[in-house]
Amino acid sequence: MKALRLVVVLMLTLAVAACGSGNSGGAGGQGAGAKPEAGGSRAKPEQSGGDTGSGQDKTIKHAMGSVTLKKQPERVVILFNGMVDNAVALGVKPVGAVESWEEKPWYNFLRDKMTGVKNLGEETQPNVEAIIALKPDLIIGAKSRHEKLYPQLSGIAPTLMLENVFDWKENLTLGAAALYKEKEAEQILKQWDKRVAEFKQQVGSSLGTTEISIVRFESDGSARFYVTGFAGTIFQELGLTRPKAQQVEGKTVVNLTSKEQMAQLDGDYIFDITRFVEGDEGRRQAHTSWTSHPLWKSLKGVKAGRYYPVDVVTWNLSAGALAAQSLLDDLYKYIGKK
Repeated sequence: MKALRLVVVLMLTLAVAACGSGNSGGAGGQGAGAKPEAGGSRAKPEQSGGDTGSGQDKTIKHAMGSVTLKKQPERVVILFNGMVDNAVALGVKPVGAVESWEEKPWYNFLRDKMTGVKNLGEETQPNVEAIIALKPDLIIGAKSRHEKLYPQLSGIAPTLMLENVFDWKENLTLGAAALYKEKEAEQILKQWDKRVAEFKQQVGSSLGTTEISIVRFESDGSARFYVTGFAGTIFQELGLTRPKAQQVEGKTVVNLTSKEQMAQLDGDYIFDITRFVEGDEGRRQAHTSWTSHPLWKSLKGVKAGRYYPVDVVTWNLSAGALAAQSLLDDLYKYIGKK
């Protein structure tokens, strides 16, 4: 009888222990296949467990709530260009991604890393049926692009929504947390900080007084300058200022339709991100019309020989860690040179 009682006690003990080990321990007990919680607005990594795929939950707050993962995702879908760039920088190949804005389906500098990736269409209108067919275990989107799609996307797979498409450092940090690539992101940012410090030292006393202008010419004959955006965030970090005429509250870009507004394009350095596409003669004609005008020749950046055409992909469209490095290379070349 004593032996029997011991056996019963042992069995009950094991049963209780087994029940305890089944608790996920994460926020809300959500697993990799659970829908993210609603609410929340501050994008911030927040872990409830380890990051090595050991079975402990990792909860990440994002722009539209939070998402909890149990292990490193293996089938990732990415819905904006900047995070495609970041994923490649982190050594991650998604199973599906939205196509590039130019050089479709993928930007030339990313193409060799995107072989076999499913093209999910435009960033503003991703193909939801194709996403479902891929059976992802993580979707990464942007609130500024996919807010209305969020309920549908989060019903397909755990979905991380980033605040905007051009804040590359925050997007890299949050994306890396969800991809279990924190160490890689840390190394990228460490190297970036080193290069930024070197640039500031090299440019020296001209920082804060050098005004940088970004312009583009459009097919409808207009010109535009950029107020904020991907390049603008980098300029701000570097301590480079924008011309006063281009500091327009609440605007990302401003279109100019009259040559009499030419002075608004000026800066100590003028970077032109116009790209001439075959068959789009309107843009080339607009470029010629504006840059051959007498008022163009009076701009201080032009008179000083500091007008530079640069690649719109790495200055505006790709908006990730690799594009940022390329843009900084250009700034070293044109501004940082002795």
